[in-house]
Amino acid sequence: MGFDIPVRKAPVLDRQSLAGKQGLMNIRQSIDRNNIDNKCFSNNPVPVNVPAPVRVQKKQRNLPSGNVFLKKGQKIPVNSSSTIKIALGWDILDNRCDLDGSAFMLGADGKVLGDEWFIFYGQDVSPDKSLKYNSGGNPDDAVIDIDFRKINPAVEKIVFSVTIYEALERGLNFGMTENVYSRIMDGTGNELFRFQLDECYSNVTAMVLGELYRYKGEWKFNAVGSGVARDLAGFCAMYGVNLI
Repeated sequence: MGFDIPVRKAPVLDRQSLAGKQGLMNIRQSIDRNNIDNKCFSNNPVPVNVPAPVRVQKKQRNLPSGNVFLKKGQKIPVNSSSTIKIALGWDILDNRCDLDGSAFMLGADGKVLGDEWFIFYGQDVSPDKSLKYNSGGNPDDAVIDIDFRKINPAVEKIVFSVTIYEALERGLNFGMTENVYSRIMDGTGNELFRFQLDECYSNVTAMVLGELYRYKGEWKFNAVGSGVARDLAGFCAMYGVNLI
């Protein structure tokens, strides 16, 4: 049975309106996976022909100091406690950029268990109640609460991503952002680890910051930091989510 997920489309709806709707078109894009470059730096830059960026004032963040910083590709165990938080954050250099965080709950085949297992601001609780999306305040832009005790046994991996709204249509890309990061915190909000991108590329429109995955009965976090040049529908289709 299909499931409609709310996304913004012109005319732009505000987030409050979207969060109360159950509707995302049913676009089914077929993607040639041989053409998908999962590295942040690809050989096929996004064609961009836009005016000079309109610079904006950076967000004043009160991030803790003295953290454990992860390197790209580093993997660490994270389920020493039953609950954690994954926080996502970014700074924009061009005020046309509107970024959103999200999570994909995948089965053994690398696809979501169903469209309702795509978690974001418009669909903020997973069917098993293990993930809850919260719009960020200070210092983070989005926070996802995770309860390991409730995760469906069929979920093998959870991918955490950041996308730019209408990036391809409007000629936007991650080169217009900086300080993109993910933070892993315990259930009370104390930071355990942080992963921050060293560089954001102009050939990327959708970014995977990290992923939780099952390994020998425990959960680990992988600092991924890879991106693709795809619109939202194409990016979601990589994980089996059908958008309209």
